Amino acid sequence: MQLSTVQPLKTYLETLSGVSPSLQELKVNHLPLYLRHRFSFYLVELFRTSWCLALEEVSSETASPGEYEKWAEILRPLLMAPVAFILSGLPSNARNRMVQRGTPFIVPGTQAFLPSALVDLRERFPKPRGKGRSTLSPTAQLTLLYHLQREPLSGQPLNSIAEKLHCSPMMLSKVKDEFGEAGICQVERIGRAMALKFPAADRDLWDLAQPWLASPVKKTLWVHWKTPGFYAQIAGISALSCHTMLAADKLPTYALGPQRLEFWLEQGTVTVCPDAEQATAKIEIWSYEPKLLGDPDSVDPLSLYLSLSYNADERIQQQLEQLMEEVLWSRA
Repeated sequence: MQLSTVQPLKTYLETLSGVSPSLQELKVNHLPLYLRHRFSFYLVELFRTSWCLALEEVSSETASPGEYEKWAEILRPLLMAPVAFILSGLPSNARNRMVQRGTPFIVPGTQAFLPSALVDLRERFPKPRGKGRSTLSPTAQLTLLYHLQREPLSGQPLNSIAEKLHCSPMMLSKVKDEFGEAGICQVERIGRAMALKFPAADRDLWDLAQPWLASPVKKTLWVHWKTPGFYAQIAGISALSCHTMLAADKLPTYALGPQRLEFWLEQGTVTVCPDAEQATAKIEIWSYEPKLLGDPDSVDPLSLYLSLSYNADERIQQQLEQLMEEVLWSRA
């Protein structure tokens, strides 16, 4: 959670309780890695009760009410206090389900649900600030990962980069603006052309960009596939098991770009199944074309990491750490 989020939280709690709260940051090395990546943890006393506040990173994808309930059950005995999730936003249908499940949450300046202590569920929504994005667009993320893993893009004209990524020069112009807003790179002129100039390289650039990156997976489907893996790369647990000691799932997982599945469905090559029992594979639909980054058989390591980074399985988190240690960073 960005530090700028803590002050609005304190202001909101003071408005509701009439007391200026003192937030004590907690040391949480004993917590599962995926929870430490997703949340920052603070202890606060509200209405004579000590609460642990789990502040969600603003770059995190919204989880389901069931996931928050599960995480609360994991955290409560480990932190020895009731847990409330501090979220940047919460749709009304998800809010209602959180309330029904009794899962405490706070959306600073908007809503709060602390059972037996504080309830503020009025329909008030803050106006969005500017036109900025919380994460990079799929094309911008693709551009960054291409630069880190395939070939350095610094100094190359935007038109040339657009050709490599199979997108329009206009789209690359928007990517340039996104990078500037995120502080990921600058723009320089080379003759009459515009080019990108990255201020950091390799792991430093990856760390700089992390808050702006998201899972490439838009949707997952169980399918019956006549020729599993045809024109697709392995992804998910199937790909992670190839890089680490993790055992592969019973059914393979493959990644496809945004368009190809529709064609195969029309041709009858792939049929969607209601569950794994009738399926021969699982397909992940990605927001960008995975073949532009990975090798012929497997998706690229950095996209793979992003696709699994919020998986709740501790074994998977350990293997992802190993994967990141073994990534061969490009000399960007």
